[in-house]
Amino acid sequence: MLTVFETAVTPLSLPQIARQLAVSPEQLEGMIQHWVRKGKIRQSAALTECGSCGSNGACPFVMQLPRTYELVTETSAIPLSTVNITCSHAPSNA
Repeated sequence: MLTVFETAVTPLSLPQIARQLAVSPEQLEGMIQHWVRKGKIRQSAALTECGSCGSNGACPFVMQLPRTYELVTETSAIPLSTVNITCSHAPSNA
């Protein structure tokens, strides 16, 4: 299953992965969650707020997109500063 993600250029939706593996989306859900727990794939971040109206996910200008998943690689890791988290093990820049 991971080879599907390794060859993908963009994040994949459940129906796309199911078609490639010839399984039902219901069967695939358990497989996906297994690899998410292992840290090999992750759910892709999707835009859920416009950032200007403060509607907490209820903005009428943002569509609800289907869940997509992508392979976790060293280069695709989200920097902690992006999510406003610091690591006590990181060297300081002072």
